[in-house]
Parts: sequence; structure tokens; C-alpha cells
Amino acid sequence: LGWPLYLSTYLVSVVTGNIAHSYAATTGQGVSSLCLGSSGGICGLNGLMFIELVKMGNKKASQTVFRNMIWLVLFGLFFEGISNAAHVGGFLGGAAVGILFGPKYGKSYAMMRKWSLEVDSAPLDYRRAMGFGVETKKG
Repeated sequence: LGWPLYLSTYLVSVVTGNIAHSYAATTGQGVSSLCLGSSGGICGLNGLMFIELVKMGNKKASQTVFRNMIWLVLFGLFFEGISNAAHVGGFLGGAAVGILFGPKYGKSYAMMRKWSLEVDSAPLDYRRAMGFGVETKKG
């Protein structure tokens, strides 16, 4: 994916997380609460990962990322000082960056067949992450 996408996702997610926290703080009981931290940006990277895994067709891994976000929000419900709004806002900001600027993926149906004559030059770790027959689209 590259460092420019990760950096821009992180920065956008920090901003969207803080905007979500500010909005939630003005509509609820915590009108004067302040938000400081990078958890919105980290949750934004989770949002980017979720969207990219969905695009790849890796349903199991995308469900795991989403389940971890649910656990994080549930954890935030039971402890004070944790801004669930910032976490959710960061996640949604990262997901938006992934949808708008993330790479596109396609399937090579020839590569998905067991006895394919097409040669797969990708390393094994790449195949484990992407899935068999999934490759980035050019352009």
C-alpha cells in the first residue's frame, strides 16, 4: 500500500476522530471534555485494513478486524476517559480513505484453478495475505 497512503490515512483519521469526539462532546453530558491522543488515527488504520481486506475478498480477516473494533468500543463503554466517538470517527475516516484512494483488486480466474498454466511469481507471504488468484489492478 505504501507509506503515503498510511500516513495520509493516519492524519485524516486523527482529524475525523477529533471531529467525531467534538461533536459527541457537544451533544451529550461531556460538553467540556477534551480529546488528546492518537487512538483515532490507529483506529483509522484499522478502517483502512478492513476496507482493503473486503476489496480483496478476504472475508474472514475483515471480520476479525471489525470484531476487534467492536471489542474496543465495548471496552470504552466500561471505562471512563475513553472516547468511543474518536475511535469510531477514526475508523470511519480510515475506511473512507481506503474506499477513495486505496488500490483496486481483481481476480485472475486462471490462477484460481488448481492446474493453471499461468505462473504465480508472488512470494508466499503475499499469497497468504492476498489470497490465491487476487492481484492488484494496474492503473
